Amino acid sequence: MFKLLNSDKLVTQTEISKESGLSQQTVSRKLKELEEEGIIQRIIIKDGEYIKLTDKGEEELKRCIEDILQLIMRTKILHIKGKVTAGLGEGRIFLSIPYYIESFKKYLGFEPYAGTLNIVIYDRISLENRLILDLAKGIIIPEHKEPNRVLGSVKAFPSSINSISPAAIVIPARTTHPKSVIEIISPYYLREKLSLKDGDEVEIEVYL
Repeated sequence: MFKLLNSDKLVTQTEISKESGLSQQTVSRKLKELEEEGIIQRIIIKDGEYIKLTDKGEEELKRCIEDILQLIMRTKILHIKGKVTAGLGEGRIFLSIPYYIESFKKYLGFEPYAGTLNIVIYDRISLENRLILDLAKGIIIPEHKEPNRVLGSVKAFPSSINSISPAAIVIPARTTHPKSVIEIISPYYLREKLSLKDGDEVEIEVYL
């Protein structure tokens, strides 16, 4: 279901079977049940049959995420694994703006290095945990209006990366990144501090 909700394209029964590790027969039976409940719909186009969530299905998924979030909140820690990836330089611009610098010092207790570390998530559990952050409260850096522009709000979560802290996952209200990419800030230049290069795997602990 997470794949159905967050995929940029329609998905096939074969893709769902591969992603879930279930047999085609089991997936077919479950999809039939979900279709009867109005959770999914089948779309037939010239190159085959595809599956997508209905509006009811999206609401049901959100409810499931909220239930998972309540369970996670009991432990207060989420784990996200991913691989280092190159950014577009937007983080450096973002972290050169005085309002954000001062806000992170105020709300997170540190002045961030002028650049974010981008991590791409590649496994299902980590992506599910990333989606939970959308529903979690986090630390909100408020929107700020300046004479010639409006600086969007940012949600932040104190974190550690490969046991190094302080750090934080930041989720700008305005972002070009898909949900499978997260940005991390820290007072350290993390690539140097952790001897990281593109493709290296990292593990992040997120404190809710």
